[in-house]
Amino acid sequence: MSVSAHFSLPYSGMKDGYHKYVFEADDSFFAEFENSPIEKGKFQITVEVDKRQGLSDMTIHVDGHVAAICDRCLAGINLPVTGVYNLLLKVKNEGDPYDDEVIYLREDEPSLYLGQVVYEFICISLPLINRYNCESENPTPCNDAILKKLNEAATTRTISVDENVWQALKGLDTEN
Repeated sequence: MSVSAHFSLPYSGMKDGYHKYVFEADDSFFAEFENSPIEKGKFQITVEVDKRQGLSDMTIHVDGHVAAICDRCLAGINLPVTGVYNLLLKVKNEGDPYDDEVIYLREDEPSLYLGQVVYEFICISLPLINRYNCESENPTPCNDAILKKLNEAATTRTISVDENVWQALKGLDTEN
């Protein structure tokens, strides 16, 4: 049995009303997805379902961290990742039109598999920049040697780069 198979909701057995489920996703979960951008991570997924006759509301909370390399100092970090997503769930009857904003469940299916949906929500929750406010951690994961070199290079290069740019621009007008 695959790890992602545990991400199923027993939808046909639910009574109408509010239900809450909590799932864990770790390295073994992400290993099941080919070409996953996440190799190591740990997430808690909370699924809240408001089941009603005909159409149900689902809210999926993603909260955890992923192992990454900091874009600022190149240190290994546990990058925090969070997100909240809403879905509509409808039991599909013959002849019902499909809608892209609704997840459909056939009447003969006893449970709803959420593994793929959870994986996609985690992936789209990843920040574009692998950096966060890590100064509050003790000890900080930052590579201080790299940060010091970057600060030194930024202050010395800014003056020399600016001067070289102006020298190059001065020569453009006279070359024609």
